[in-house]
Amino acid sequence: MNESIYDEVRKSWQAEVESDEIKDLDDLRLARMTSYLSGVRLLLAETPAEDFLKADLLTQEAVNLEFMLNDLLMVRKKKILNAALVQRRPLGSLTLAEEEFYNRLVRAVEGHVEFVKSALSGTSSGSESVKGEESVAASPSESGAVEYVSVVFLRPVEQAFVGLDEATYGPFKVGDNAMIPIENARGWLRDGTVARVVIDKPKARD
Repeated sequence: MNESIYDEVRKSWQAEVESDEIKDLDDLRLARMTSYLSGVRLLLAETPAEDFLKADLLTQEAVNLEFMLNDLLMVRKKKILNAALVQRRPLGSLTLAEEEFYNRLVRAVEGHVEFVKSALSGTSSGSESVKGEESVAASPSESGAVEYVSVVFLRPVEQAFVGLDEATYGPFKVGDNAMIPIENARGWLRDGTVARVVIDKPKARD
């Protein structure tokens, strides 16, 4: 198998574990690492039962990869949780799924802050405040609204396409920037057709 990708997984995991701040991770890089794990598992499944040495080596590699990738994502999850609780945006770049996770958490935290303010001021009952908090915590996708992501095209898309919002997008050439529905962007983020353009937001004061 490809030792360079195994080494990339190992270095990414070590850097994440050893740092207090979340490290950069994009969808393309994560997809490359998880695809490598899938490839090792497939090769193991195709290895003849009598080839004990190869099977043992592949089994150990798969176990190591699964541990490192799982730990990498769990450590990142804890960092995202901590950042959301203090309403401070993580410094490192996030995958699209992590970005959505962070945004949902921030909405939930903001909803709870409003609940506390209302409770202390006596302006609303507890049940009403909880309902309001649940409404804030719900993501746009859960409520049926279409979410968008800003991307730059790294590969041309020569055919126009209809987005999840039923609007027509494209065609696009390399270097074009666009705001497209998240669900349409997911596959392109993983295969390198587009990269996310992260818009810096003002940091909340401590």
